[in-house]
Amino acid sequence: MKRNKRMGIVDVIGDLLFPIRCPVCDKPVPYHRLKTGICADCYKKIPIIGEHACYKCGRQLTDERKEWCEDCVKRRHGHYYEQGMVLCSYDDVMRESIYRLKYAQRKEYATVYGRYMARRFGSVLRSLGANSIVPVPLHPKRQRERGYNQAAVLAEAIGRACGIPVYTDYISRVRNTPPLKSMTPDQRQNNLKKAFKIRRNDVKLGVTIVIDDIYTTGSTIDAIAEVLMEAGALRVYFMTLAIGEDD
Repeated sequence: MKRNKRMGIVDVIGDLLFPIRCPVCDKPVPYHRLKTGICADCYKKIPIIGEHACYKCGRQLTDERKEWCEDCVKRRHGHYYEQGMVLCSYDDVMRESIYRLKYAQRKEYATVYGRYMARRFGSVLRSLGANSIVPVPLHPKRQRERGYNQAAVLAEAIGRACGIPVYTDYISRVRNTPPLKSMTPDQRQNNLKKAFKIRRNDVKLGVTIVIDDIYTTGSTIDAIAEVLMEAGALRVYFMTLAIGEDD
C-alpha cells in the first residue's frame, strides 16, 4: 500500500511538472479529465464519424440513401483491404491537431487518440477476430527527422487497450516517397509501388489491422494491405484517426 501511495504521489508530481496537454487546444488537461486526456469542451469539438458511414472506408455520409462514398464507388473493386474504421472527419480542428502531432513534437497526442479509438472500436476488433496490428511505417530518414512514427504510437496505445500484439517492425518503407496530398489517385498508386517491404518472416499474420493517422484516398493503406496479403495475412482491415472529405 505504501508503495502504491508513493507511486501515486510521483504521478501527481509528474502531472504538475509535465502536464498532459489536450490534443485539441494544446492546454494542460484538468485533473478530472486525465482519464480521457481531452478537455470537456474540446471533446465536443472532435468531429466523430456518425453511424451512417461508408461501408468500405468509414467516411461520413450525408446522404442516408447511400452505402458507399463517391471515392469507394469509383474504386469499388480496387481496394485490397476489407473495410475501415475511422474515428473522425479531417476538419480544421483535426488538421491543426494532427499537424502538432506530426511536426511539433506532440507525440503524447497519439496515445490519447489511440485510447479513444480503442474505446470506440474495441468491440469491433474482437468481433473481427483481430490478432495483429501493423502501423504504417515512416521511411527511416523521415522518422529520424521527426523522432517517432505517429502511426506506431497510435498502434501501441490501441494494442495495449485491446490486448492485441503490435508489430512495429514487421514492414518497412524502403522508398522515401514524396507527400501524396497533391497527387491524383493514379499518381499515388504508382508512387507507392514497391515502397513497402516485409522485414520479418517469423510472424504469421491472421486478421490484421493497419493503423495510420489520416486516410485520404486509401493508396497507402492499399499498398500495405497488398504486401501483407502476399505475405499470408488472412484479412486486412484498417483503422485511422481521421479521414478526408469525400470528393
